[in-house]
Amino acid sequence: MKILLDFDGVMVITPTWRPVEQADDGFMTFDEVCAANLAEIVAQTGADIVLTTTHRIHYDNETWRTLLANRGIHTNNVSKVNVASQFTELGNRCEEVLAWVAANPNEHFVIIDDDKSLRGLPEHIKGKWVETSFHDGLTEKRKAQTLAILLTNS
Repeated sequence: MKILLDFDGVMVITPTWRPVEQADDGFMTFDEVCAANLAEIVAQTGADIVLTTTHRIHYDNETWRTLLANRGIHTNNVSKVNVASQFTELGNRCEEVLAWVAANPNEHFVIIDDDKSLRGLPEHIKGKWVETSFHDGLTEKRKAQTLAILLTNS
């Protein structure tokens, strides 16, 4: 079970006119409500995190696991939607998700993201997308939607 996770507009909901706060570990501070909601989703489902965020290029998977744990999100495994490096151009989010789904055909997953390009996903994949808003991120309602997708055997 996997959560394909973006950060901006999901975990970080700082208005664009205000600088994003940095935590002691040097990475962005997550909104407390959004982080608590994701922590609860992971605790209830045991899901692993697959990073779709453009920030994924900055650290290796184990460092990401530590950064998430520092924010109260304890997952067994963190991976990335692709293996882009700092020297590789990041792709279109919709295309990256489609490639990940094609490479993981038997994986049960949910996508939590505010990227509007995901509206172009085929319906059978789009039904696993929880569309967040940059202004409020992973709300209680979206947490419930995420849990419903993950806890359904579809």
